Amino acid sequence: MSDYLTLINDITKQVDVVNVISSYINVLQKGRNYVALCPFHDDKNPSLMISREKQIFKCFVCGVGGTAINFIEKYERIPFMQALRKAAEISGIHDSRLLAPVTTRAVSEETSLIYNCLEDLTAYYEYALTSLEGEEARRYLESRDINNEEQRFFRLGYALKDGAATINFLQQKGHSLKTIEKAGIALTRASGTSDPNAGRLIFPLSDEEGRVVGFSARKFNELDDGPKYVNSPESSVFHKSTLLYNLHNAKLTAKNDNYVYIVEGFLDVIALYKINFKSVVAIMGTALTKEHATLLRPLNVEVRLCLDSDNAGQMAMMRAMPLLDKEKINYRLVLTPNNKLDPDEILKDKGEDELKLHLNTLVDPFDFALNYYETIQPLGSTSDRHKVIKHFLPMLLKLNKGLELDNRLFKLAKVTRFEPKALAKFIEEARTKDVDEQTLILNLPEMQFKTYRQDLRRLQNAEKTMLYYMFQDKDSVSFYEEEVKFFYFEIYRHIALYIIDFLNNHETLNVSQLINDISLKDVANKEEVINEISSFAVKFTVPPVNDDILSDLKKTMNEEKTKLHEKEKLEKSLIGKSETEKARIIDDYNRKLRKGKK
Repeated sequence: MSDYLTLINDITKQVDVVNVISSYINVLQKGRNYVALCPFHDDKNPSLMISREKQIFKCFVCGVGGTAINFIEKYERIPFMQALRKAAEISGIHDSRLLAPVTTRAVSEETSLIYNCLEDLTAYYEYALTSLEGEEARRYLESRDINNEEQRFFRLGYALKDGAATINFLQQKGHSLKTIEKAGIALTRASGTSDPNAGRLIFPLSDEEGRVVGFSARKFNELDDGPKYVNSPESSVFHKSTLLYNLHNAKLTAKNDNYVYIVEGFLDVIALYKINFKSVVAIMGTALTKEHATLLRPLNVEVRLCLDSDNAGQMAMMRAMPLLDKEKINYRLVLTPNNKLDPDEILKDKGEDELKLHLNTLVDPFDFALNYYETIQPLGSTSDRHKVIKHFLPMLLKLNKGLELDNRLFKLAKVTRFEPKALAKFIEEARTKDVDEQTLILNLPEMQFKTYRQDLRRLQNAEKTMLYYMFQDKDSVSFYEEEVKFFYFEIYRHIALYIIDFLNNHETLNVSQLINDISLKDVANKEEVINEISSFAVKFTVPPVNDDILSDLKKTMNEEKTKLHEKEKLEKSLIGKSETEKARIIDDYNRKLRKGKK
C-alpha cells in the first residue's frame, strides 16, 4: 500500500488542478482562483471554485470537492487509480509505475489472465505478419497503401493458417485452455482446438485504456470462404456495442485538436491517420450507442460524425443525432460528398487534399437533416412532411426571433413545402406549453412561394412534357435513358423509373397494368404516384413527338437545372457564415444575375 501512496503523491505533486479541470469543462479566472459551472448538479451560476494555490476544487452548492484526481473520478465515474492515470496523461507525465496498478488492480485475477493472454496473442500475430507465410498479407496491406509505420502503430497482425499451433504457443506461454476459451480465441472441433482467425489479417481491438480485448479478422483473398470480417465473440472483456476502435489513441490527441471524428471502419481510421488526423475513432458495424456516447463525453471536445456516404450510413447519422443531443455532446456532421465515396476511398481515388476538404465540410445538425430530407430521402406523403416538422421543432424552439430563425424557416419551407409564414406562426404558438403541437402541424397550409414556383415552372413543364412522350412512345423512353437520365421532380423521377422497369419486361406500355404493378409495391408515395400516372393517362394533349422536340426539351431541362444548381451552391456557401458574410455573398450573387440579364 505504501508503494501506491508514494505513486499517488508523486503524480499529484506534478498535476495542476486548473489544467485538469479545464480539459473537461470551461473555466474562468476570478481573482486568484477560478470558477466554473458545476457539472455535478444543474448549475445556472458558476458555483464551482478551483484553487491553484491549494490544488483543490469545491462546489458551494452541492458540496462536492477534492483534488484533480477526485474530479476525474467523479466526472468520468471511474476508479481512483484509473483517474490517476488519466490525470497523468492530461499533464504529460510518464511514469512506468502507472502501468501495472492502473490496468490490473481494478480487475479480478481471472480478467487479468484474459488480458495477458490477449496481449501475448497480439504480439504473436504481429510477429506472424513479418514471417514468410505473412507475405501475402503484407502485399495486401501494401495494395491498400498501409506502410510499416502504420502497421506497427495500429498493431496489425496475421494469424497463421495452422490454428492449432497458435493455441499451442499460448499454452507454452503459460495460458490455460480455459483462459484461452474465455478470451474468445479457441475454436473446438473433433480434430482439436484451433484459432478461429487462422489465415486472416488481424486488427486488434483495444478498450479506452489501451488493453487488447478482442480482434477483428479480415480475409484479404476474396476467393477464400467465409465472411469478410470475423469478430471475437462477446466475452467478459469484449462488448462490441460499447467499444470505439482507436479511442485509446484518439483521447491523447483530441484535447489538443479540440475534436474527435467518428468513422465506420478500421481502414477509414487509418486513412485519416495518414493525413495527420489522429483524433479519430470508429464504430464497428453497429449503430452509435449510448455507451459510445458515454465514452466520448469525458473528452469534452466537438464530435464530428463522418459515417459512410451510402443511404445506410446517412440514415445512421440521422439516428445518432437524438442520442448525442440527449447526452448534451457538442457535435457537427460531415456533409455527404457528391461522389458517394468513403474516407478510405477518397484518399485512394482523389488524394489527400480532397479528403481534407471533405472532412472539413462540416454542418450543424439542422443543415445536415435538411440536406438529408432534400437529397437522400426526399419527402413524399404529407404525413412524412409533418413528421419532419416535428423532428425540427426542438431545434427551432431554441432560436429567438431574428435572421437565423427566419433563414432556417425559409429552408425548412422549401424542403417540406409548407408556407413559411405559417411555419413562423407555428413556432411562436408552439412556445406556449399548453398548445396541441400535433393539431398545429396538421393545419399547416401548403407553401405558396410564387417566386420559387416561377423558378421551377419552366423545368416542371419540360419534365412533364417529356414524361407525356414516354407514356406514348418507346423511343422517348430510350431518349430519356440515354440523354436526360434524371428528372428534378421526385414524382416524375419515380414514374420514369417505373416506366423503364415495366418496359424491360413488356413490349409495350400498358398504363392500367403499370398501375396494378405499382399497387403491389410497398412504397411510401404509392398513392401519389398512381394519382399522377392517372392524370397523364387522360391528358395526352401534346403534339406528335420528333427528334427536334425531344432535343429542345433536353436543352430546356439542362438550362433550368443549371440555374437551380447555382442557387443550391449559393445556399451551401451560406452555411456557417455570419449574417454580414451572408449579406455580402447574396449581393454578389444578385449582381451576377443582373449582369447576366443585360
